[in-house]
Amino acid sequence: MTALMFVIGAVMLTAMAYAYSRMKHPYLTAAKSAATGLSALFMVNVFSKATGCYIAVNTATVFVATVLSLPGVVALLLMKIIFGY
Repeated sequence: MTALMFVIGAVMLTAMAYAYSRMKHPYLTAAKSAATGLSALFMVNVFSKATGCYIAVNTATVFVATVLSLPGVVALLLMKIIFGY
């Protein structure tokens, strides 16, 4: 299971690096995207008392929020709601 997570993470990282390299300002775009994802993860946890849904902060969730940004946080929320992770 751990090896599969590393493979999926490497594929995600490669795909996002390729997407960022095609932008006019790749480093700035990557930094803004990472900041957006981490901010979304933070906001989900700040408002967890009101919504009743939180995402545990660990290496995997921070990686997903940083690499995949807002869509990654939404995917984490959907997995939490649907599967109870």
